[in-house]
Amino acid sequence: MTLDQQVRPDQHTGPDPADAYYGGVFGWSVRRQGARLFLALENGLCAVTLPKLTSGPVRHHLSALGCEGPSLILPTQHGPRLAILAETDGELLLRGSLPADVTVLDSGALLPLPTGQQAPGLGPEWLTAPDPRHRWLPSVSAVLAGVRQRP
Repeated sequence: MTLDQQVRPDQHTGPDPADAYYGGVFGWSVRRQGARLFLALENGLCAVTLPKLTSGPVRHHLSALGCEGPSLILPTQHGPRLAILAETDGELLLRGSLPADVTVLDSGALLPLPTGQQAPGLGPEWLTAPDPRHRWLPSVSAVLAGVRQRP
């Protein structure tokens, strides 16, 4: 092997650690755009987003059911939002059936993931990190039932 055929130490030669973790352990797809990492919401994976300030009753509802799952805090111009990862379960969402401050992201939407390289509060952060021992997700129906119970 000549010197020009050797791999430089700064070249990435193995599998992407995020792909290995999120894809290998949880079966999720990740995408990179520069240094930013995104979770691709596809293959039955979705996220329900709502203001973090009003997420307490939803999180309590899921905890009471024993089906809490991973959730991310996403900083936005209008304050932090909580994105609760869920499994699409055939729920058909009619336009206008959700409160105005709640959004369901699915069908190839990209959700930013923490990279560990930003200061707290400046980028996405796990409120409840995914747990390899509990790889299942709550159904979107369970999450939306909690949303509808908010005052």
